[in-house]
Amino acid sequence: MAAAVAAMAAATAAVPAAAVGALPRPMNPTTTISRSDTSVLHTIEQLSAPGKPGRPNEDGCGAAGAYAWIIDGATGLADAPLLDAPSDAAWLTAAIHLAFTEHADAPTPDALLARANRAVAARFAAERIRAPEHRYEIPAAAFLLVRDNGDHIEIAELGDCATIVADATGCARYGGTEEGRAREQTNAASIMHGSFERTPAVLANLRASRNQANAPGGFPIFAPGTWDGKGARIHRHPLAPTADALLMTDGYFAAVVDYALFDPPGLMAAAQDGLAGPLAQIRATETADADNTRFPRFKQSDDATALLVRFDGVQA
Repeated sequence: MAAAVAAMAAATAAVPAAAVGALPRPMNPTTTISRSDTSVLHTIEQLSAPGKPGRPNEDGCGAAGAYAWIIDGATGLADAPLLDAPSDAAWLTAAIHLAFTEHADAPTPDALLARANRAVAARFAAERIRAPEHRYEIPAAAFLLVRDNGDHIEIAELGDCATIVADATGCARYGGTEEGRAREQTNAASIMHGSFERTPAVLANLRASRNQANAPGGFPIFAPGTWDGKGARIHRHPLAPTADALLMTDGYFAAVVDYALFDPPGLMAAAQDGLAGPLAQIRATETADADNTRFPRFKQSDDATALLVRFDGVQA
């Protein structure tokens, strides 16, 4: 598993190989992932970039069966690693990716999530090098997945990933709420004080928040051994003859909710011209705010990942 995690962290994106635990192979543009009686799911383009050179990329994306997905591993807060991997978050992202791949025959997103959660929890228990002493040490990840259901697109999301679906009728956006990001910005502004240093006070703040993950009265998130596989928000989007879906981690969707570089239709249009263009604007905005005053945040740049897929109707 450690080799697969390291390779996945270095790759820009991936789709699954057939063997369980095998290293995913790079995804080619316009790869056909699934075909039903009414529609075909293609991948168009994918991009994934670490927030800081030399650090593991803890995002991931992929597709298999009727599903495509995006995963955002949360930055680790433990003093010492739980797993033999580039980072605990990178390990979790790769483990979720492989579990989604292995169980892509699941009939519904809820079924896929339940199976993947059991598989990742078992792998975590088997592969960890020590037991966690605190809840904040357990790796956690946000995700969003889409499923081609023939006459509609099923979307399941947990955390702060987002998707934009565009067809002839317009654009619809799911996930990635401004309210959550506004709370995070307010929190960062109150404690970061124009710096990106992880001081003891900043670390204590982040750990207190992470301790709410899957705790009574807290928030649900994919975290092995503590998540029950439930609580994902489910959306259904009517499937037009042709529709594009742009799946994004929050580092890429920051172009909308953090930096107001685009509205959702504008970001989709820019992404359809190439995923690198919006990312370049995101990084330029972050570089210009090197003193962390205009856009308060906990790190200068986050990992950013986007996956563009197309649902094509089958002609009768």
